[in-house]
Amino acid sequence: MRIAALLGADDANDAFVAAYRIPNMLRRLVGEGAVSAAFIPTFSKYLQGKGRDEAFRLANAVLTLLTLGLTVVVVIGVVFSEWLVPLLVWGFGDTPGKLELTAQLNRIMFPYILLVSASAMAMGVLNSLGRFAAPAFAPVLLNLAIIGFSYATGAFSTPERALSVGVLAGGVVQIAVQVPQLLSSGWRFRPVLDRRHPGVRKVLALMGPVAVGVGVVNVNVVVGTLFASTIGEGALSWLNYSDRVMELVLGGYAIAIATVIVPMMSRQADARRMDEMKRTLNFAMRLVLFITVPATVGLIVLRVPIVQVLFERGEFDASDTAMTAYALLFYAIGLSAFALVKIVAPAFYSMQDTGTPVWIAFAAMLLNIVLNAMFLAPLQVGGPALAASLAGVFNAVALVVVFRRREGALGIREVAASMLRFLAASAALGLVARWLIQRPGFYFDEPFSQRALALAATIGLAAAVYFGVAALLGAREIGELRGVLRPPGRAAR
Repeated sequence: MRIAALLGADDANDAFVAAYRIPNMLRRLVGEGAVSAAFIPTFSKYLQGKGRDEAFRLANAVLTLLTLGLTVVVVIGVVFSEWLVPLLVWGFGDTPGKLELTAQLNRIMFPYILLVSASAMAMGVLNSLGRFAAPAFAPVLLNLAIIGFSYATGAFSTPERALSVGVLAGGVVQIAVQVPQLLSSGWRFRPVLDRRHPGVRKVLALMGPVAVGVGVVNVNVVVGTLFASTIGEGALSWLNYSDRVMELVLGGYAIAIATVIVPMMSRQADARRMDEMKRTLNFAMRLVLFITVPATVGLIVLRVPIVQVLFERGEFDASDTAMTAYALLFYAIGLSAFALVKIVAPAFYSMQDTGTPVWIAFAAMLLNIVLNAMFLAPLQVGGPALAASLAGVFNAVALVVVFRRREGALGIREVAASMLRFLAASAALGLVARWLIQRPGFYFDEPFSQRALALAATIGLAAAVYFGVAALLGAREIGELRGVLRPPGRAAR
């Protein structure tokens, strides 16, 4: 919201978004790839089989190698930024000075990859130890740092440079907030340069296929960015804003479930309790769909008022709202699929199978490239969004099908039956939301407080209808969700 008010969707914001994507892609490669898929399962196994001292020694050895390797990457990125940026956004070359600005911002933010990767390692350790509060709160501090520096633009030559420094500061505080929890757990960082450590060798062996797999996913980001950069001013910004809205659900709910599920499935797989692991996966899939299906309908029906309330102020005008809402329409289609991938892919990683998700992601990448080429001309900014959504659907379905064929019954009929109930209740949600925003005088145009209140009332009433219809249809996920949200002590009583 703050960036939208400050930069809108002009060339400066396009440059900021593009510059941030390069270190952010490397962050995904290390954070989501190496840590989630390679380090956490190995660290969890060491915790159970060898105790905390050996597990912490493994963590120190991996972190030492990670720090040394990424320091080299950061130096290369800073030095060669002017050559890297055009590979990602060649369309910016049509606008004088846009590529140069993007390279400057990228150079400022590149060290973020080292900071956030260390933070991801800390998250992996704490999550494996069953501590989730500090790791979950760490990314919040990144946003707070960016917001804080947005109010210090006077100390920098331009607002976008202030925001870039905010990203760097955010990387520092993400590590700092987790240090007390790490210390209380008994972990102390001591440099351990030991590539022959069996655990390190295991992590490195798992990282190879994962790096390829996450790299494939990042190619999808690059493809969308490349195509968007050719559309013209604002396209990359509109796609980014619409993606942020979708991430409210994906990041706030689906990834929260995945964060808890991954260590649990790793322990179950390591103990060969496969039936228990499959029940855990089935449970997670149903809970994710229970929220993301109605969220998809809500985002589609309410996309314009949502974007208006969140972003339309300052430099972000009504035309930006229309284009962002247009992109959000196509992104929303893939919301449930994106969420399922966050749940099902780690199931393979828990069994230390990192190859299968790679091949499926590679096929999804090829599909994404073809779809981008097909949709760009007729749909413009909606093309990259729809291509990403359909590639995500393919990715999720393929993962589920392959997992079921290898491991046996996964309760897909149960998931499908629940899905039908979710769809019926979501249809009721969509009808109520549509009826409310079309009522004369209900959705106020001005001032902001009335507009936000009307939107909140619409979402609240539509959500109540969804839960009510779902309960009438016998959706047991309501009780399961209540059990998940209930405090542990209360649940025990």
